[in-house]
Amino acid sequence: MKAGAVSVITPPLVEGPKVVFFIPTPHNFSFAMEMANGGYGIPVTITVVTTWALIALFFLFFNWGLKNLEMIPGKKQAFFETLYDVYNSLVTQMFGKRGKEFVVYISALISFIAISNITSFFPIPGFSTANGQFVISPLLRSPSADINTTLGLALITTFMFIYVAIKENGIKGYVGGLCDPTPVMLPMNIIGELAKPTNISMRLFGNAFAGMVIMGLLYMAAPAVLPAPLHLYFDLFQGLVQSFVFTMLTMVYIQGSMATEN
Repeated sequence: MKAGAVSVITPPLVEGPKVVFFIPTPHNFSFAMEMANGGYGIPVTITVVTTWALIALFFLFFNWGLKNLEMIPGKKQAFFETLYDVYNSLVTQMFGKRGKEFVVYISALISFIAISNITSFFPIPGFSTANGQFVISPLLRSPSADINTTLGLALITTFMFIYVAIKENGIKGYVGGLCDPTPVMLPMNIIGELAKPTNISMRLFGNAFAGMVIMGLLYMAAPAVLPAPLHLYFDLFQGLVQSFVFTMLTMVYIQGSMATEN
């Protein structure tokens, strides 16, 4: 809608992550794109900016929470200890006594995905100008709604369970496992390994992006009635559920790569 020189806009229903700014580079630099002024630079998208903001938020939050630890915890320290106990319990239930090897990675993974998924639940406004008008639009965009983010997280998980498999069984044992029960199954087993990151990345991306599209449709159909309460489901509840699902599948894949006795 428009009011004089002020425009309040809602992003299109299907929209990729927009470029926020460019980092200037030589024209022959890899991944460089031509800018409007004729120069070249690496595009930095809203996904990257949001991810940087979340990293800074995590750093400040945990740096504040883990200062001045005491033997008799206060309310702040008790909260962080409880949070750690929840993560540790989740990982221990899956990996048993070996849970301490993975608690740092799993806790960081579920925390980042959960906060990423619910970013759109907090409509922080951004301000810019376009065509001589002052434009107000969402400042941040859920990183989970970008396939690059979810695929990156899935590849880290893939590296993790392949590393564990090689550490547990050796390279010969890992390759031999791909040939079970017969060498004829090698191509199918390789496809199965490649399907794991595809599965978890597309699941997370699909749910996050679909939620954005559905909420956009609801705003078009009934902007004053339906959207507000449904944000609790599509942005908050579903976001937390999908972070748990991604993390559980990650732990299942890692556990499946361990030696049989574990």
